[in-house]
This record gives sequence, C-alpha cells and structure tokens, in this order.
Amino acid sequence: METLRRWAPVAVIILVTLLAHRDVLRRLARLPGMRARPQRLRACRAALIAMSAWMAAVVPVLTLHNFAWLPADVIAWALALSLFWVLAVLCFDAWLAWAQPASFNPSRRRMLAAALPAAAAPLGGAGFGIALARYGMSVVQQDIVIPGLPRDLHGLRIVQLTDIHFGPFFGPAELERAVAMANETRAHIAVLTGDLITRVGDDLEGCIRLLAKLKAEAGVYGCHGNHEKYADLPEQADRLGARAGITFLRHQAALLRFGSARLNLAGLDYFGNGSRLAGRIAGLVEPGAINILLQHNPAHFPAAAETGFDLMLAGHTHGGQVNLPVLRENINIARAFTEFVRGRYQIGDSQLYVSCGLGTVGIPVRLGAPPEVTLVRLCAG
Repeated sequence: METLRRWAPVAVIILVTLLAHRDVLRRLARLPGMRARPQRLRACRAALIAMSAWMAAVVPVLTLHNFAWLPADVIAWALALSLFWVLAVLCFDAWLAWAQPASFNPSRRRMLAAALPAAAAPLGGAGFGIALARYGMSVVQQDIVIPGLPRDLHGLRIVQLTDIHFGPFFGPAELERAVAMANETRAHIAVLTGDLITRVGDDLEGCIRLLAKLKAEAGVYGCHGNHEKYADLPEQADRLGARAGITFLRHQAALLRFGSARLNLAGLDYFGNGSRLAGRIAGLVEPGAINILLQHNPAHFPAAAETGFDLMLAGHTHGGQVNLPVLRENINIARAFTEFVRGRYQIGDSQLYVSCGLGTVGIPVRLGAPPEVTLVRLCAG
C-alpha cells in the first residue's frame, strides 16, 4: 500500500504526459504551417521524444528520496520544472484542439486568439500558487474543546510546525519567519510533526539550527515524517535535535505538568496507511492525564481514538497543497489516500487537527491551502 501511495501519482503523471506528447505531435502534424515546413515538425518531434525520455527514464530516478548523485537543490528544481512542463504541454494540447486545419480561416482566427488566454489560465493559476506558497504564511488558531479538561490546562497553547521541506522553495528566510511567528504566540509547548526535509542532501543541519530558535515554556518536541524515513535520516535528526534542545519522541512519551494537571505528549515515527497502530500505541497512553499524540500521518486517527488519545496532531497532506474546487468540493490528490486532509476532525471524544504545513513537494505551488503556523488552544468543555 505504501509503495502504491508513493509511486501511483508518479506513474499517472508520466503516462498522462506521454499521451499528451503524442496528442500534441498528432495535432501539430495536421497544421498547414507545419506541413509546409517539415523541418519544424521534425524539430518538434525530436523535442517531444527527448522530453518523453526525460519523463519516463529520469523523473522516476529523481523522485527517489535517497538519490544523491546530484545536489538536492538541483533535483528539486529539475522535478519542479518537469511538473511545470506537464502543465504547459497539457495547456498547449488543449489550445491545439481548437487549432485544427479547418479553423485557420478569417472567421475563426479571432476565436483562437480568445481561446489562447483561456488555455493558459492554469499557468496563471500556478503563478498565483507560487506566490501563495512563498508569501501566504499566517498563524491559524484552532480551539480544541476537551470535556473534563483540568482547569490548569484551560487555555494551554501548543504551536505546531509541520512539513517544512527545507530547501530551495522554503529556505532560511521563510523558516526564520515561521519560527518568529511561532514564538509570537508565546506557546506553552512547541511541536514539530515531521518532514523537516524532502530528500538526502537537503540541509537538515541548517533546518534544525533555525528551529533551535523556537521558544516554548515546556519545551520543543517532535516526531518524524515519511521523508525523514525515506531518506534514512531519523537518527541524524535525533542527534542534531538533542543539541538544539528539540526532543524527538520515537515511540516515546513525555509527561508534562502544568500546576496540578498532567499532560502526556506521545510521539512515534511515520507509519504508512496499511499499518495497524492501535496495538503499538496503547502503551503510550497515560491514565488520568490528557493524552496528545504526535503522528505525521493523519490516516491513523481512528487508531489514536480507539486507544484513548484526547487529541492527535498531524500534517503530511499539506492541506491538499493544490485544491481544485468542483461542485463545492475540494479535489486534491491527498483525498485519494485519507479522508483527513485539513483542519479538525472528531471521533467520539477524540479529536484530530491536520495542519496545512509550511513547505511543498513537487511543484512549489499551493492553491486553496496556504502555508500555516498552527496554534492549538486547549479549552475546557
């Protein structure tokens, strides 16, 4: 299941691109201008064959998170530009659908000119999404009402940073701003819920050096995400975190006291959707305390609720990252893998908050899911 989750989107994108390449070439061959200048058609054919080889042979290798033959920033840019190429070729194919040979007559040229901006609209949307991903960060507060919450925990603030993906598209300036915004909340606890980086070669040390500036009364805690796991970096993150005053909870719990109240903060590494966690986390629940679980993957919320956690904090989905509004629904790739995509959810007395997170994966674009520093505030029921 985890392998399918990782590779299915890549396979679909490559297949769609190859089909679009074929369709574009077929449509170009029908244009009178191309038939009159065969050398142009040959050049287009050569370019599309080269891009097909790139998509089919190179992109799958670049998506391997432990691929380290190139600098991590080069890989990130190569993948981002590849995905922008996919978007561009799909837009061009849509426009060419209007530009059949019969269309080139005086009565249709004006319609084609009007159709070109419409076909290019997705590229304009991508440009807006780039700006949103880079400059749209804000603090999002979520009040969590917990029945029977002790008086000494009422109003307790937990600031959450997740899915940083530190690299060329979310670098030092952006992370420094996120940390400053988190510190302005004057939180009692600060938590990191995974995906500090994306792949081997990313500057994990630089990321944690900036996260060392996080301030919270009871400390900074975290759990690891799938990208730390894929890149085989949890142990290195543990060592760097310990030096920076960050405690990564790996199937561990920290019992914190606020006045006469106890808060049990538990965490464990990323587990894929097919894993059964109820048995693994049962021993992390502290009777008589308020229990909070840090787990990167929100798909495990039912197991957390079954085990008795009052609250689970997660990330992983990026809030969908790119959401397409269709019939009052947000369509995004995350919904293919979990029903818990963004915001607050509840099962019985247990609650989940899924943060949109900060960084991006693939293309540096966010639509309908702006980056957020999450402030969770516990409230008595």
